[in-house]
Amino acid sequence: MARRALPALLVFAALVSDLSGGHGVALAFLFVAIPAAFVLALDCYADLLHARCGGLRPVVAAVAVILLVLSAALRSPAVVRGVPQFAVSALVIVLALYVAISIGALLPARSVHRSGPAYRGAVNRT
Repeated sequence: MARRALPALLVFAALVSDLSGGHGVALAFLFVAIPAAFVLALDCYADLLHARCGGLRPVVAAVAVILLVLSAALRSPAVVRGVPQFAVSALVIVLALYVAISIGALLPARSVHRSGPAYRGAVNRT
């Protein structure tokens, strides 16, 4: 359960430090949040492979990873005039995506019914 909460907490800490003016600290939080977000995306993909969720949750987690990388790249030390507004907005979007993932994880899972010719009365013919 900590794997699912850690990226959201790190992004929230980066957002708070960004809003308080600590852009270097926010960048450090993002550098830690990116691997944690990638682990969350892999965990969501594993849930998809085990038919514990639909295909939307891994896609949302992957979009969150992409936005985190983009936000970290936009706030590189080469940017002289401060942090671009999109870098901060991307953090807000990522937090909204993590809330959506959390709500999706709390909803009861629908059973995935596979009704192709490979599954209908499949018999092992070895």
